[in-house]
Amino acid sequence: MAKTLIGAVALAALPSAIAFRNSSPFFLFSTSTLDVYGNDAEVARSTRLTEAVIESLRDCPSDTYVLVQQDGVSSVDYLHGQSAPRLGLYLGGGYADVKTTMTVPEVVGSIDTSSIYRFLESQCGAKGVQVDGAQGRLPTISPKNSSPRVVEVHFPAPAIANRALTLDKYDSFLEKLLTSSTKSEPYTVIYTTTAQTSDATFQNQHTYEMDDPFGEAVHMELKRDTGIHRKAAPQSEGALFERYQYLSPGLFMGLTAVVPLFFILYFGLSAISSLEVSYYAFSKEMGPSAQKKQ
Repeated sequence: MAKTLIGAVALAALPSAIAFRNSSPFFLFSTSTLDVYGNDAEVARSTRLTEAVIESLRDCPSDTYVLVQQDGVSSVDYLHGQSAPRLGLYLGGGYADVKTTMTVPEVVGSIDTSSIYRFLESQCGAKGVQVDGAQGRLPTISPKNSSPRVVEVHFPAPAIANRALTLDKYDSFLEKLLTSSTKSEPYTVIYTTTAQTSDATFQNQHTYEMDDPFGEAVHMELKRDTGIHRKAAPQSEGALFERYQYLSPGLFMGLTAVVPLFFILYFGLSAISSLEVSYYAFSKEMGPSAQKKQ
């Protein structure tokens, strides 16, 4: 069952947009029946996805292959129907001749389109045509002969402002290119994207501003009273005892605690020294055996 563009991207946009900052979506649709491994994946690595696409094209199922590279986008750019409505129709069953669709909302890394092109050139004998999508001019493509065609289309990264309008312009150009180059021949479109740069991602984020329930009239500017924390001017004049405090409260508290301890120690030593016990009391002769001898 084919996934629609909006549905497929919306399933993984929220959790994966937070987890993967360097990811971008991938789309594929074809009028031929392709067996693409992992076509239901929501997150995939670019290397594994490149291998899966090449494996699905091993039998050269189409006459025209369109390799699209869109720079500087993310899955969020395709959530709105205004960004790429025609691409959504191709992926969502809007064209009866499209038999295979594939959507991966989050691809970590960049798809190696050059390896796909080299494979089609060596395996299928395809001839390449390069198109600059930014200029918006359709190329003159000769009618198909015995060998297939590979049309490479490059779209630069859209600006921060009017991203949806720019992507819609690219989407319209791609539809015109497919109409003029494929005719009634079987074709396969491999739509790859690259992730946004860190600066563009930061500028594209919307900042949430909290509503102020009190209004501007209640705002108060708090200032520190630095008058009580002013440093005292250094006193370079005066006697020694005027500039320094020797008998501080801490010193008095220490003396108050030490004096009673000295008295306790004195009375303890006096009590021990006043004990009068002769050494004869500890002699062995004073035991029970000595008393019997007496």
